[in-house]
Amino acid sequence: MSAASRQGAAALIRQVAGEARGTGLFLDFDGTLAAITGDPEDSRLPEQLHGVLAALARTLGVVAVVSGRPAASLAERVPVDGVRLLGLYGLETWDEQGSRPRPEAARWQATVDDAKGLLGAGAEGLEGVELEDKGLSVALHWRNAGDRGERGRQVSAVVERVAAQTGLGREPGKFVEELRPPVDWDKGTAVRAVMEEERLRLPVYCGDDLGDLPALRAVRELGGVAVLVSDGETPEALDDAADIIMDGPEAIADWLTRLRHALA
Repeated sequence: MSAASRQGAAALIRQVAGEARGTGLFLDFDGTLAAITGDPEDSRLPEQLHGVLAALARTLGVVAVVSGRPAASLAERVPVDGVRLLGLYGLETWDEQGSRPRPEAARWQATVDDAKGLLGAGAEGLEGVELEDKGLSVALHWRNAGDRGERGRQVSAVVERVAAQTGLGREPGKFVEELRPPVDWDKGTAVRAVMEEERLRLPVYCGDDLGDLPALRAVRELGGVAVLVSDGETPEALDDAADIIMDGPEAIADWLTRLRHALA
């Protein structure tokens, strides 16, 4: 982390400490709380963060994990009391009854199911490309492909074709393209909704990929702080949306730990 980023991270701790009950802390999962892995199923929340997030949830206005993963997947990986879980870019929430999709998104389930078959057929024979069934969305990953550049172009062509056939929305990311319900809801909308619902004053968002861009922009518009988690693969489009840049999940874990101690 650069000296400027260290100073910014320290200043943010002081800012949050002075506005603890009015702070909404929103965290992406893959690439932010947990390192990105070749197989998404292998990704886990670092053990030391379980207690840290629980303590922050007791002290701050809201602590939420906002991810492109399904809410059920988040529930398995972030079993921390008090932490809100918003899956599929906020289209799903998790509570004691389980996963709850937004009604306007749930109406697209049959179309998403059709898209899974179309994407699977289109990606057949593309070595290193894997289909991820997220329930209410579907993604093609090519992180494990030998020639990522060529595979990316091939996957993009398949996804573009299926999107045109089904009317689903495209969501690009790091070596992944996803199709999901084309409803007017994203991570930024989700952050705004929670801030308004809880009447909070200071939003802080930490994210690392293109799906986080609406949330990074939203918190700045709300007078909060946008934290970019950079790992060498972070799209350049996010640089201008960030107030602070931290170097990977390890830096985020350290910052969260220091924030917990400051609030204690």
